[in-house]
Amino acid sequence: MPTKIQNFARSALVKPFIVNVGRARATNLGMIQEVEYVKQKAKIVYLLECLQKTPPLILIVCENKVDVDDIHEYLLLKGVEAVAIHGGKDLEKREYAISSFKAGKKDVLVATDVALKRLDFPDSQHVINYDMPTKIENNVHRIGKTGRCGKTGIATTFINKSQSETTLLDFEAPLARSQTKDSTCLGWA
Repeated sequence: MPTKIQNFARSALVKPFIVNVGRARATNLGMIQEVEYVKQKAKIVYLLECLQKTPPLILIVCENKVDVDDIHEYLLLKGVEAVAIHGGKDLEKREYAISSFKAGKKDVLVATDVALKRLDFPDSQHVINYDMPTKIENNVHRIGKTGRCGKTGIATTFINKSQSETTLLDFEAPLARSQTKDSTCLGWA
């Protein structure tokens, strides 16, 4: 639950409590999580190597629309069957991208966090965090798009000197927990 909503609930409710289904801020065990140190200038080129780790379907998640468009264009120039979605694209283009990716007609979907909300891709093999999210909750939602319901998936996160120490420490704790506890598939993240 977003921090703003939690704070509001605490201020407005009498004796509030939190119910967690599964493990709070944790990821499932059906996934291999990789953290790759990649210099900022080398990230777009390194994507091609990362795409070779698994067969399609592959999600690439970025923090902003400009990166989504740049990566999408780069992948198309390199012959990768890719589509892209973000809030700046019209509804027709977003629907085409989502349906063609889900149907397996396109191998890669490049998107922002906002565009991925409430979307489910049960056959996704790999999620690549092109930009490390600033909030750990966003990371859990991103990588929860793979390794679902007994399937194995890979989540690769690019990090570099641009990440704050606090963000990296927030990222490390759930990663360690996910390697030690049981998990059940309860639906999409």
